[in-house]
Amino acid sequence: MMPLDIQIKTFLISIIFGIVFSMLTDTFYKKKIFNLVLSLITVILFTITYFLFLIKINNGIVHPYYILSFIIGFILYIFVKRIVLFKKK
Repeated sequence: MMPLDIQIKTFLISIIFGIVFSMLTDTFYKKKIFNLVLSLITVILFTITYFLFLIKINNGIVHPYYILSFIIGFILYIFVKRIVLFKKK
């Protein structure tokens, strides 16, 4: 069983990685350079970086809720961006 503090750190890191990944894909898409090769390289590098962080934090243990928190971070960025853009108009 993994200690609670390590689980919380990993959960928060997963959310942050989801937000950063969403920002990167959003930036590449806006610049029209987000093609198949670049997206594949980005996903591979980001996945390797994410798992290196997991190895550093909790010895590489991956629970389904870490992936879910990554997705929550990705979606959270999209919603926050829409709210900010909506308030600017």
